[in-house]
Amino acid sequence: MINPAEEIVNVWLQSHHKYFVMSNIVVRKKTRLNSKGGKLGGGRGKEIDFLATNGKGDYYWVEVSVSPSPRLPGGMSSSRKEITTDILLKKFATEKRSWIAKNFKMKTLEKWFVYSPNLFSKKSNGEKVFCERFKRKGVYAVSFLAVLKDVYGELNYLGYDSPRQYVFLFKRMGYRLSE
Repeated sequence: MINPAEEIVNVWLQSHHKYFVMSNIVVRKKTRLNSKGGKLGGGRGKEIDFLATNGKGDYYWVEVSVSPSPRLPGGMSSSRKEITTDILLKKFATEKRSWIAKNFKMKTLEKWFVYSPNLFSKKSNGEKVFCERFKRKGVYAVSFLAVLKDVYGELNYLGYDSPRQYVFLFKRMGYRLSE
């Protein structure tokens, strides 16, 4: 994993929720043959950020979209409905769902979307509306700030992976997460 936010979400899923996690699962593009028999298409394809399980038959599909300076797809002129639809279509694409159904035997699959709270102005109820729209579409929206607070408060330092080092450094330098 290159994305620090994804690394922190991985630690959150494992340490806070006690889930077994598979990360960065590649859903390969389908290839087809051209008239000369050569392969067309293919390539890396789409990626599922996380598939997780609690070991009791519950499965979670977690997608992460966090940036220090996030931009809304389509800019400020886009409606929240368009933004939600755009994210759902890209992050929870039908081809990803089909691939999961084909390759894993999962009875239920709960979808979670970890987003940056910096997308929204503190003066509006945009974040609340955004989360409600996701909920109506069957996706649980999780603020990255909530993930950070959980990890910051509960992290053990038994590993030397990057996210634990980031949070340990934050604590040693005296940084506190605001409420």
